[in-house]
Amino acid sequence: MLTFHPLLTNHAVLQHGQPLRLSGWADPGQQVRVVLESRQFHSVCLATVSPLGRWHAVIDPRDTGGLVLEGSSANAADPLPPGTTMTLHVEAGAEHVDLVDLVMGDVWFCSGQSNMEMPLRDALDGEAHAAGAEDAFLRLFTVPRRSTLTSQGRFGESAWLRSSPSVALQFSAVGYHFGSHLRRATSRPIGLIQSAVGATPVETWVRLGLLKSNPDWWPILDRAKESLEAFPDPEKRYADRFAAWDHDTDLAEREGRPLPGAQPKLLCPGHAWTPAGLWNAMVAPATDFPIRGVIWAQGASHPERAFQYRALFRALIRDWRAAWGDDAAGAGVRDLPFLFVQEAAFGPRRAEPGEHSWAELRKAQAMALAEPRTAMAVSLDIGETANIHPVRKQPVGDRLALAARAMAYGHDTPSSSPVVASVRVEGETIRLRFDHAEGGLKTSDGGPVRGLAVSAGAGPGAGDTSRGNRGFVWAEARIEGSELVVWSPAVPKPAAVRYAWAQNPEANLVGATGLPVGPFRTDDWRGITVDVK
Repeated sequence: MLTFHPLLTNHAVLQHGQPLRLSGWADPGQQVRVVLESRQFHSVCLATVSPLGRWHAVIDPRDTGGLVLEGSSANAADPLPPGTTMTLHVEAGAEHVDLVDLVMGDVWFCSGQSNMEMPLRDALDGEAHAAGAEDAFLRLFTVPRRSTLTSQGRFGESAWLRSSPSVALQFSAVGYHFGSHLRRATSRPIGLIQSAVGATPVETWVRLGLLKSNPDWWPILDRAKESLEAFPDPEKRYADRFAAWDHDTDLAEREGRPLPGAQPKLLCPGHAWTPAGLWNAMVAPATDFPIRGVIWAQGASHPERAFQYRALFRALIRDWRAAWGDDAAGAGVRDLPFLFVQEAAFGPRRAEPGEHSWAELRKAQAMALAEPRTAMAVSLDIGETANIHPVRKQPVGDRLALAARAMAYGHDTPSSSPVVASVRVEGETIRLRFDHAEGGLKTSDGGPVRGLAVSAGAGPGAGDTSRGNRGFVWAEARIEGSELVVWSPAVPKPAAVRYAWAQNPEANLVGATGLPVGPFRTDDWRGITVDVK
């Protein structure tokens, strides 16, 4: 039976500037005739179905040798400009299928867990935003939720839809706001692929081979194997283990001690926590479909493994780029933009500075900026004490879009939160200089800077966890342009500064454009998640 790649449906957005990879399934050995045409051109391509029943056709719009141009609006430099609307006609034996209203534009893959998955209907002012969502050139595709043990070639049933009030309400709020911003800023057609599942750890989103490649990640596989073997656990041993783990972890965190280990999780067959399961079912089928970049929001499922996240998240970025590069063969795709969200504030607020796994998780996320062509949207300021799913999604989408505009579209627009560039001890103070602080620093509420702490770093509290807060005390600060001078009368010889180092910190430092400064620390003392695998 003649069928198409799961992302080739009516109304699909095809990535501009890369070879158009058209594929599907038919009876082995059949000859497939592919005709792609618009008012200005048509292209004919022949393919033979493989013994596995797969056919592929590649049309490179940068090579007009394969196109018959029929209008002056098309040219050799850009025969298929963004906005070109096309029809695809495919024949195999007696079967023929047409796809209509395909459009050239930019495709972004929107992935992660619940804060990417949250639909517009559940976000702040979602109904009002949806009322203005009618846009024929913003197109949305939702990957069905599924976890499998082996890599898949197809998703479940889904299709590209033009944005409308009813369609937008069901789609990722972060994704929708990101795409709407890009539509306004670029006028290009934008396609968004939502592939997200709430409450999922990072290891479900990577290839199994990647997890097997590093001994530090083998405990993930061991835990999953043990859990699947224990399912369904009628004696509720896993429930008891989780309750004990939760109690011990909370106590250790409050006392600033190393955490007792990773969360015990009971998995059933097809569970979303199955290592590589979501990669297999919800990412792999898309990797031979060229995209412009990725936006990502994930991390909250395993803050106790923050130190492990440092390497595993960066490995995910490299692995996804390799997968799209190998399969889609797009120019420069190995450096495709990867834009991610740092976790928002959440949970109880503590009276004194100390250690916390969530602070270490945000640090681990920020360390991924060492990978080329990455950007991070700080969302600390939109968090809610009692809600791990903050409803203010428009600022998140807008911040990701600002990063995309700067990185992918070359727009000269402020896109990064200020970040610490240098640290210098000056007697009783520490001076911090920030990059991306053009126009200077300020506070969001006009008051003193909050959320800073300093430590002398001497004695038994330095570099270990024998003292729960390593001698940190709340600090004062003075803003001097793009620099911050920090001190405390209680610490005459400061050695380290931390800012917003908590699960739900009180923090108000921003750049001149209002983008918030993310959590940071100037020390490299051993964290409480280092030994958790």
